Amino acid sequence: MIARIKGKIIILIVYHLACATGWWASGFCAGSILMQSAIAVAVTVGLVFTGSLACNNTSIFDPYWSIAPPLMVTFYFTVLLRTSQVPPDLITGLWGNLLGAPRVAILFLLTMAYSIRLTRNFLRGWPGLSHEDWRYVDFRVKTGKAYWPFSLLALHIFPAIMVFGGTLSIWVAVVNGFRPMGLMDFAAILVTGYAIVLEASADRQMRKFLAENKETGKTMDKGLWALSRHPNYLGEILFWWGLYLFALSANPALWWVIIGPLAITLMFNIASIPMMEKRMLARRSDYADYMGRVGRMLPWKW
Repeated sequence: MIARIKGKIIILIVYHLACATGWWASGFCAGSILMQSAIAVAVTVGLVFTGSLACNNTSIFDPYWSIAPPLMVTFYFTVLLRTSQVPPDLITGLWGNLLGAPRVAILFLLTMAYSIRLTRNFLRGWPGLSHEDWRYVDFRVKTGKAYWPFSLLALHIFPAIMVFGGTLSIWVAVVNGFRPMGLMDFAAILVTGYAIVLEASADRQMRKFLAENKETGKTMDKGLWALSRHPNYLGEILFWWGLYLFALSANPALWWVIIGPLAITLMFNIASIPMMEKRMLARRSDYADYMGRVGRMLPWKW
C-alpha cells in the first residue's frame, strides 16, 4: 500500500512540474497558438521522460495519453483569451467566455470525463514503481543497453506525436469555438460520448472477469467482449474520431487534421493490437478459438 501511494505521489509531482514548465515555456514563443502548443508539449514530454528515467520506469509516461486532451482544450482556450483572439464583447473572464463558446465547453466536459475515467483506470491497476507495463519489460529484454534511447524515441516521443496529432482536432474546434454549432456538433457529441461509455463499460467488464477468474487462464468472451476482441480499443479510436467531428463542424477547411485520428487508428491496428494478441495467444490456450469466433473490433469477423 505504501509503495502504491508513493508511486502515485511521484507521478503527481512529475506531471505537475512537467505541465507547469511546459505551459511556462510556451509563453516565450511569439509564433502561432499551434506553435506554442508544440513547445509546451515538447517541454512537458521531455520532463516526463526525465521522471521515467529517474524512476527507471517507463510506465510513468502512461497517464500522459489520458490527461493531454483536457489540458490541450484548456491551453488553447487560455491562449486564445490571452491574445484577445475572441469577439471583444466576450472578454468577460474564462467562464463567461465558455458560455459564449458552447462547443468549447462541451469539448472540455467530454475530454475531462475521458481523462478522469482513463487516468483512474490506470492508477487503480498500477501497484507502484515496482511494476512496469509488460510491453516495456519485453522491450528492455530486446534492446538491452539501448533501452532508454529506445524508450525516449519509441515510448515517449512517438506516442506524444500521436496524441498531438489527435489533439489537432481540439485546436481547430477551440480556435473556431465561437462559431455557431450545427448538426455535425451533435454527431460529435454522440460519437465522443458513446466512445467514453463503450471504453468504460469494456474495462469494467474485464476487471470483473479477471477478479472472478484469476487462476483459470480463460479468455474473456462475455458482454462486449463477445462482440469484439478489443471493445476498449474501439472506444479509444472512436473518441479521437469524435473529436475530429467537432473540428470538421468548427472549420471544414481544416479537414486535414484527419491525420490525427487516422494515425491513431493505424497505430492500434498495426502495433497495439498485434502485440496484445501475440501475448494472449502465448498465455491463453483458448484465445485462437476466440479469434476465430469474434471480430477484431467490429461485431463481425474481419
